[in-house]
Amino acid sequence: MSLGKRIASMRGYRRFTQEELGGMVGVSKQTMSGWEHDTSRPNADYLRALCVALGCSADYLLELTDDYRREM
Repeated sequence: MSLGKRIASMRGYRRFTQEELGGMVGVSKQTMSGWEHDTSRPNADYLRALCVALGCSADYLLELTDDYRREM
């Protein structure tokens, strides 16, 4: 599963719209759509913000693990 698909999957799991998640992260709905469709990628700062908003690890979004939970 790609980075974009994992972002979309976690967004759906958390029941956020693209607009809601974009607002939490500081980007537009169009930017979120680009990330989810793998036409663009978030930079490190946005990746961190996505992890915080979605409650998942960067390792999960970057396909390094299939466990979405963050270590505390």
